Amino acid sequence: MDIFDEIIRCMKEEASSSGNVFVRRKDLAEFMGEQIPAAVRPAPAPQAVPRIELPEEPPAAPPAMMRKALPDLSNMNWQELHQCALQCAACPLAPTRTNVVFGCGAEQTELMFIGEGPGADEDAQGIPFVGRAGELLTKMIKAMKYDRSEVYIANIVKCRPPENRNPSDDEAAACIPFLKRQIELVQPKAIVLLGAVPVKYLMGKTGITRLRGNWMEYEGIKVMPTYHPAYLLRNPAAKADVWKDLQQVMAYLGKL
Repeated sequence: MDIFDEIIRCMKEEASSSGNVFVRRKDLAEFMGEQIPAAVRPAPAPQAVPRIELPEEPPAAPPAMMRKALPDLSNMNWQELHQCALQCAACPLAPTRTNVVFGCGAEQTELMFIGEGPGADEDAQGIPFVGRAGELLTKMIKAMKYDRSEVYIANIVKCRPPENRNPSDDEAAACIPFLKRQIELVQPKAIVLLGAVPVKYLMGKTGITRLRGNWMEYEGIKVMPTYHPAYLLRNPAAKADVWKDLQQVMAYLGKL
């Protein structure tokens, strides 16, 4: 006897004493529905389980370069400093670079130029200012009666920020110890800062339009802020202002 027969038997006994009408087995089963214990419900007919094609897992990405604090750079020579830069992993730019763009030119000279960071051309070649802005900078240097090989050129950061954006505060802070040691080794008499970024991170000031053409000083070195060559490519009329700034540097260095 299953549970329905037992329930119906009990209802019959109750009906005989109370006069109530008992329900049929089928009606009871429909009413109970989901409340029927699984042990007494007929097992459902097995159904075919559809095959699910799972997508293949993409290959694992290479592990990100671990952040690593810089060692003390204060006593490093050019070779040691360059090698340290090649191995640097102090900021998030390190894993995305093609080449470290360390700097180029005379390792000891009276004139130094500092830009913001490498672009795509610089990242590909590992040399600062080699694209269109670099060509214009070379012309600026020649107009100042120098050869590019006679000056030193560097940037605030040695690795290219994605999409050529400006370096972040953290990226600049992680990288600028390299630049400061380069300045110590070059021992320039004058530094030309190209654009707002080097003015901000080397001098701690903002407002290139207001500051350009006005002498500043870094560790006893004369500093002239002016517009970045990339800005001049977009705004050729500003070349006249830059030429005035560069003439001040030439006069200070005895080139006029």
